[in-house]
Amino acid sequence: MRRAPVRSGQPSTPRLPRRLFEWCGLVLAVAMLCVGCSFNPSDHAMPGTGVGGPTYRLNLEFTSLLSLPAGAEVRGNGAKVGSLRAITLDDASAIAHIDVRVDVELPRGTRAELRQTSVLGDIYIALLPPSETGSETLRDGDTIGLSETDPGPQIEDVLARMADFVNAGSVTRLQDAIVELNKTLPTDVAELRGLSEFASATVNEAAGEVDALDRTLEATARLTTRLDAMRDQLGFVFSDRARDRLERVPQFMTAVLNVVIDVSTLTTGLEWLIPRLPHVRSTLETVAPLVREPSASPHQVKGNAATAVSLTRNKLIPFLLGPDVNITEVSVAGQDVSANALFLLKMVGAVR
Repeated sequence: MRRAPVRSGQPSTPRLPRRLFEWCGLVLAVAMLCVGCSFNPSDHAMPGTGVGGPTYRLNLEFTSLLSLPAGAEVRGNGAKVGSLRAITLDDASAIAHIDVRVDVELPRGTRAELRQTSVLGDIYIALLPPSETGSETLRDGDTIGLSETDPGPQIEDVLARMADFVNAGSVTRLQDAIVELNKTLPTDVAELRGLSEFASATVNEAAGEVDALDRTLEATARLTTRLDAMRDQLGFVFSDRARDRLERVPQFMTAVLNVVIDVSTLTTGLEWLIPRLPHVRSTLETVAPLVREPSASPHQVKGNAATAVSLTRNKLIPFLLGPDVNITEVSVAGQDVSANALFLLKMVGAVR
């Protein structure tokens, strides 16, 4: 028996060709690829990260804005006051363009830093008040320069330094140092406790002398400052020329000591003269006028001194240089023997 076909009350839907579906899928894939190549997620903030209400814009110059996400929070005194709109690059800096609520007034000199809520937390921009607050505030379009911003330590740099610390063997050296310290400490618990109590008492005593330590540090700072100012003099002290002079110092001191000893000996030898000095003075006061008379010229000598000088210069010195004796008569027992004496003197060569 043949069954009759069952017809529904709705008309049947015609089927699309399979090739049409393939072409539609290809066009959709190409469109998504083109859109994906021009889409940068960092250029678009997540919903809810902006600031509601009217805002004004500030430009923050940083040396680096690595890992700062789009729409990052801007905080002041711990509260959210704005958000990051965009980042642009300059020749020497990276500029963060932020939006700040109009009801937040920031004084000029405000500093900006990159901070994190935790080690692996999100990075945000912290606005810090200046050390001296003035009456002038930042306006729309103002810029906080590089001198007033700090990118802070990046987590990548921290991890790299930690890796260098571990890989360089610092941990192993620290472990070896702890082992050596344990070897030097006493094994007796009571002795170790006494040693720790002594160290604690010493530290407490040192803590009670903070003022003395401060004075010591201040004196040390003044000394180092003075030494730095005397750098040239100290350099000369340690030079070769100063060393040569220093080697001569013992010889100089020896010569001075010899002079002192000689002067001491001379003084001891002249002790007998000290009681007689008053009499010597009175004698010189009496003799001086007899020897020399006052003269108008310091180069002219008058008086007995002039006579003695004339006698010595004109008589005594010529006679000593060329003695000449004129013998007029020689007699023996009242008899004149001049002829015989003259003949005798000529024989010995005394008379020519």
